Amino acid sequence: MDHLTTAAAHELSPNLVRRGQSDEMISRLHYSHKTVNNAFLALGVFLNGRLEGTMTFGPSMDKSNIQGLVRETSWNGFLELNRLALSDALPRNRESRALAIAMRIIRKNYPHMGE
Repeated sequence: MDHLTTAAAHELSPNLVRRGQSDEMISRLHYSHKTVNNAFLALGVFLNGRLEGTMTFGPSMDKSNIQGLVRETSWNGFLELNRLALSDALPRNRESRALAIAMRIIRKNYPHMGE
């Protein structure tokens, strides 16, 4: 059996990637085939060292409406997941696992988010 099909979601390792790498993967895998210009954080999703997906985060497209959802949130106190594009080679539960790891990376590198 192929090593990718027997992999478990806990073996995923999201990490920072260059924006160009992320944009290429989004263009290929995302249903819209479009990137988001104002995304400033690109995380690659790796399995066995191979890039198999990406997530991009940035400011909300409609900041004025979103900002009011959480009391006392500053304009730069939140991010929006702009794109999530994952290969079918990744195991089950890949989305939730990748997002959980992404949240830890964001909390560590952007501590003002979600305070």
